[in-house]
Amino acid sequence: MRHSKSVFVPFSVGFVVMLVVAGYSLTSTSLDFDEGATLSAATRSTGELFDLAGYKDAVLAPFYLLLIGVVKIFGESDAALRLPSLLAMAAGAGVTAELGRRVAGQAAGIVAGIICSTLPSLVLFAHTARPYAFAFLFATLSSLLLLTAVRNPAWWRWALYGLCVALTGVFHLVALSVLAAHVVILAIAWWKERDNRLLWSIPAVGAALVVVAPLVWMGRDQRYSQLHWVETPTWKTIVTLPGDITFSPPVGYLLVGLAVAAYAALPARRYAELFALVAVPIVVVIGVSLVAPVWVPRYGIFLLAPLAVLAAATITAEHVQAVAVPRLARIVAIVVALAFLSLPMQQSVRQTNNSPDTRGMASAIHANAAAGDVIVYTDYAWSMRPTLTHYLGQLEWNRTAQPPDRLMKQTAAANGTLEATEFNDIQGRLTKVPRIWLIGPAAGSFGAPNDPLTAPGWKIKYISQQYKIQQTYTFRTGRAVLLVARTDTPAPA
Repeated sequence: MRHSKSVFVPFSVGFVVMLVVAGYSLTSTSLDFDEGATLSAATRSTGELFDLAGYKDAVLAPFYLLLIGVVKIFGESDAALRLPSLLAMAAGAGVTAELGRRVAGQAAGIVAGIICSTLPSLVLFAHTARPYAFAFLFATLSSLLLLTAVRNPAWWRWALYGLCVALTGVFHLVALSVLAAHVVILAIAWWKERDNRLLWSIPAVGAALVVVAPLVWMGRDQRYSQLHWVETPTWKTIVTLPGDITFSPPVGYLLVGLAVAAYAALPARRYAELFALVAVPIVVVIGVSLVAPVWVPRYGIFLLAPLAVLAAATITAEHVQAVAVPRLARIVAIVVALAFLSLPMQQSVRQTNNSPDTRGMASAIHANAAAGDVIVYTDYAWSMRPTLTHYLGQLEWNRTAQPPDRLMKQTAAANGTLEATEFNDIQGRLTKVPRIWLIGPAAGSFGAPNDPLTAPGWKIKYISQQYKIQQTYTFRTGRAVLLVARTDTPAPA
């Protein structure tokens, strides 16, 4: 009875530790650029979401649909938007711990779950309203279910496995590359055992691919519009991969070193299976990216689960005894070392996400707004509009009215895209406006000039003729510039 209860200990430890470590910083940073897209999509009707999917982000539509449901129930606060990712990542850490328990024992499972919470990238995506935490969870769970089904084949196990493979692809297509590793694992099992029950994997995978096929088809047509910025991988991509995926080179290389050393701590087949879960998806995605670049380090965080298990197997191996260092002391020392090495990035991901701090900008506007103020966005700030509007709407506007988005003609939701349309009659819309809050990137960010009134485009040209800068408020990579009407320049005829 005691043993059956202890089965849940690794999962519980992994879940709770990640929940605590990532949860206390859930809303420490404002929503970033990509979360602005999530906010925009999650506050639409289902019909408007389908319109968006026909234009862009089709592969993210299932995640957006989930968030629409969350917003309808819990509202659109930062906590509500990010809570699903936190729970998914905590569950993913728990599943990683269970994978470790199945492969290398109870202690390895507990350590694998704790290792997850020391990895800055996993902590970041635990409080990011994007689908990466769900991809991590279902890719890891599908691998766990595969290894379980291979050892104890039954049709219902294969059905659950196929469901998790489908959910992996539904939440992120690149994470579906884990299926290539699964094929290798199945091939090893078939070569060793020739058990016909392994053939149940074929319809399970087939059904999963049928589910994912529409997203693959639509994603193929939208690949360039979404991934045109992704570069073709080079040898440097491979060399820097551990640090890029973990967001910390020291942590990444130590993790890989411990994972390689697991060869001496695990039976050959178990090591080969876990090694395949790490190496095969990398080979597949990098290979595809040589033709059609799709490799972005954050897409590969699902690789960290088997890496954590391999590292935990090395750390907890009974027969690996350092001189005069007991097993428990070794475990504590290495886990603490991982946590210490990750500390700088752990702090960083809680302080900044390299996106404009629109929460801070909203507070500055709220504190300094006056009657008649309006908001105008530069041509480079389309993704700041939903987040700034979101934060402005959370403030109490008793002293003065909330400045309107004066140039917006049609919302992004109404036109089925991620970008609102604006009136062409800039002069008419800004007639008799005494002050403008010009919202855009900070100087030097995303190509923005030091003087926001020297940016190209007719909008800025007209504004620069009629207004002058009174005050600039910079928040990370964004700025809110307060402009006041010139008294020495006549309005254009």
